[in-house]
Amino acid sequence: MDFLLILLQPHVVVLIAIVIVMHTVVVPRWRTRGRAKARAEQDPVLTELAKSLGGSVSGPGQASAWTPRLQRSRSEAELTLDFQRGPWHVRLTEACNPRPRSEAVLEYEHWIEVATTPVPARKIPLEFFTLSFEDGFVQVECQGRIQSDDIVFLVDMILERLDAIRDVEPRDPSAVV
Repeated sequence: MDFLLILLQPHVVVLIAIVIVMHTVVVPRWRTRGRAKARAEQDPVLTELAKSLGGSVSGPGQASAWTPRLQRSRSEAELTLDFQRGPWHVRLTEACNPRPRSEAVLEYEHWIEVATTPVPARKIPLEFFTLSFEDGFVQVECQGRIQSDDIVFLVDMILERLDAIRDVEPRDPSAVV
């Protein structure tokens, strides 16, 4: 009963209301601003990189992964960079977890996908990443953000490995598998 009396005190009610408003209104706005700021910083960099690679960038609402499993990920695709490297079609997707564990930190991932001829699903562990073959694509998932300077280097490492695998061939991602 004493606990109920304490909760009904006007100053306690006001504090509880403030906490509820902060949690439901203010914190999501901070996250949205943080995402918008990060996207604004990344957009020009990726646009310039796309131009240099002869590719294109898609933003929120248009960004998506090729691979069905990544399309169903808990992280939301925010930016995609599509380009061709030799005969290989490549898509780099920057995704963000809409519900981070911490109120202040957004959790980013990068997905690198390369369109290939269909091969049996399998995983090939390499020194820095694992190649996952699925649904006519090979994919690499990287936690955190990849700096734009590292994108081409990382993609070239993946493609070099794919060139060495006998039964894997490049294909157009729009071709029906």
